[in-house]
Amino acid sequence: MRGKFLVSLLVVISLTVTGGVVGAEKVKLTFNFPVQVAGPLAKLMTNIVNDFNTQHPNIEVEPVYAGNYDQTMQKAVTAARGGNPPDVAVLLSIGLPTLLDLDIIENMDQFMVGPDANFSQKFYPAFMENSVSGGKIWSIPFQRSTPIFYYNKEHFKEVGLDPNNPPKTWKELEAAAKKLTKRDASGKVVRWGFEDITDDTWTIQALILQTGGQYSNLEGTVAYFNTPEIKKAMEFWTRMANDERIMPRHRFYGAAAQDFVAGASSMMYNSTGSLSFVKKSAEFDFGAAPLAKDKVAAVPTGGGNLYILKGIPEEHQKAAWEFVKWMSQPEIAARWSIGTGYIGVRADAFETETMKEYVAGFPYVLVARDQLKNAHKEMAFHNNSQIREVLLTAQSNILDERVSIDKGLAQLQEEVDRILKPFQK
Repeated sequence: MRGKFLVSLLVVISLTVTGGVVGAEKVKLTFNFPVQVAGPLAKLMTNIVNDFNTQHPNIEVEPVYAGNYDQTMQKAVTAARGGNPPDVAVLLSIGLPTLLDLDIIENMDQFMVGPDANFSQKFYPAFMENSVSGGKIWSIPFQRSTPIFYYNKEHFKEVGLDPNNPPKTWKELEAAAKKLTKRDASGKVVRWGFEDITDDTWTIQALILQTGGQYSNLEGTVAYFNTPEIKKAMEFWTRMANDERIMPRHRFYGAAAQDFVAGASSMMYNSTGSLSFVKKSAEFDFGAAPLAKDKVAAVPTGGGNLYILKGIPEEHQKAAWEFVKWMSQPEIAARWSIGTGYIGVRADAFETETMKEYVAGFPYVLVARDQLKNAHKEMAFHNNSQIREVLLTAQSNILDERVSIDKGLAQLQEEVDRILKPFQK
């Protein structure tokens, strides 16, 4: 009897020490994430993950800054193919078709059971559109964005425009850009009236949607590039850049934001993720508003989602889901939004005291959130990165007047059709 008592006592002690599981060890997860600015945002992410680790003594997450989105995707794919995938990764929401083709991600439906059955319903519907394929949910929105309109209120006053009434249509935007553009005696532009992100495919998607067009079918297997709608969008760009010379032919996000805060441009389309940078850097009164519309008001969503990778042990899957849930809670969504400029991905993030206080001092945070009612699924094809490069080449060729719009779009459609043919049933 005494021996049995000692054995029982040892079992109780073991259970107490290990948190209820005999011989249990801490589950260690690897979390790969991208941010556009490695320093401060990587530090913020590390602090958030450390808070998770403190509150979950049986789980230890190692945050690994993996570069930009493309680099993070490449590292995740390479590691998964090598049999050593990260447990969780923030990857582009539009990477879903490619990740499914590679068969390296878990579907989230298997985790959304019992108390978590309605978990996905907490997020803005526009952000969930890029998470679904084949009737299943494969990722959870995390750092998400839309393009928004930035304008220099002091420049508006200077040329007689109402600083509290930004352009709401393409026609008004073009007219304002003409007034705001400045040239020197030789005719060289010294201040652009407007800058758009022409060296990416995001804002051209907005223009296509605003004409009433679409860029693809729901499955991402058919492209609609050689259409009147995209022709109208390209005509808008080429008129602004080449005919009126009130917009530069080429700009990317960082360069456009730098121009804007330096006063070298008066208006720009850029990501809501640039809000924090503009707020900290602009030494003038600026405004933020929804994008100007054509036929309809519309924007694509953008940004990254949380994925759980295949090929990890079951206990890692369970721990990874706990981490995804924790990273998705309203307090963390608010904290990441305030620190980065990305939109809080769920409505209750805006009900937290932290976010309420931030919004009270900086109401432009609500521009992108309120624009979500007009948001649509971002362009997501199979072989999306390859198609994106083909589209970028077509945009560049048209803007640089190497080909006509008609010829450029015809060539674009032909090349994309060839890329997508293996995915069409």
